[in-house]
Amino acid sequence: MAAAKALVIKSLKSPADVEVVEKDIPIAIPGTAVIQILASGIGTSHGYLISHEVPGFSFPVPSVFGSSAVGRVVSVGSDSVSIKEGQLVAIDPFTSARDDASVEIIVGLMDGGGSKAKKLADNTWRDGSWQTHAVVPLENAIPLNEEVLIGKHGYEVEELTIIPRLSVAYGAISNVDIKAGETVIVGPATGQFGGAAVEVASALGARVIALGRNQEALATLQSTIPRVEIVVITGDVEKDAEAIQAFGLADAFVDFTPHSLQSEPSHFKSALLSLRKRGRVALMGGLGGNISIPYFLMILNSLEIKGKWMYTRDEIRKLVKMIEVGTLKIGKGAGHQVNGKFKLEDYEAAFESAAKHTQWGSSVVFIP
Repeated sequence: MAAAKALVIKSLKSPADVEVVEKDIPIAIPGTAVIQILASGIGTSHGYLISHEVPGFSFPVPSVFGSSAVGRVVSVGSDSVSIKEGQLVAIDPFTSARDDASVEIIVGLMDGGGSKAKKLADNTWRDGSWQTHAVVPLENAIPLNEEVLIGKHGYEVEELTIIPRLSVAYGAISNVDIKAGETVIVGPATGQFGGAAVEVASALGARVIALGRNQEALATLQSTIPRVEIVVITGDVEKDAEAIQAFGLADAFVDFTPHSLQSEPSHFKSALLSLRKRGRVALMGGLGGNISIPYFLMILNSLEIKGKWMYTRDEIRKLVKMIEVGTLKIGKGAGHQVNGKFKLEDYEAAFESAAKHTQWGSSVVFIP
């Protein structure tokens, strides 16, 4: 049988203990699909995550990392009635136990914690997409209209690996029910996920007030995406709130505070102060600590705060439809840039490149 290749994380230590290994191409069994990986995304922090202990973050070892990929179906289980061999698909890494939907993992990234999630990751879905051929849950192979995406829109396969990132943003936007004509604050907005939220909200017809500390990065967002206003965060809560309110009170606020921020973000309260009555707040970041809220303001203005973990299967499929019909643009024309393409064997250079490209619209991929 022809050989497949995989980049295996052998153990969790620094420098990264990884190895490219050969194995047989798997054959799909009921409930699964085997996907030939054409391109697989490398997150900005992935090189660090596979070589360091991170509190609250775990994944099985040995295993194959990689949680955003596009590929072609090689084989499907006998229970497949829709997915066909040869079909172009995006791999949705977010999956749950079939007998308990509350048990969720991100395949190729993290097991979600808890004994049930660890069992699901360890025993069944331990390997992600940093390999030539991946076995995925049948329902996590998201069909892509190749004729439209590649043929009509002219997107390259590696540009489609941004779909899971945009789906996370869509999950946040859906969480607070953003509608056309509304105003939504997004902050911080210049990172990969915050920037994606700006894109999705704008594509849905909203006006976006983008918050960030980098004036140049904010200006790029504003010049690329329709209906975007920008506010540079100074750290002065009242001053920043006044700057936001200069554009009028907002209907909603989507927060993507990253895990890397150790202190309480000043922009959070500035945004809360800038919401109209019955405003909605979506928490979608990775802040590890606690955050304070203006308790009486929340009551007085009937504000609603909702956390959201990832997205639903329906939401990722709707996101794909937005890209296919052209409502949501991706690729070079939308300001996106694939900053590096690497073979599995060149993983050191790949991790180094990914760590440098943290800004909105950037990506680095493996081409196995």
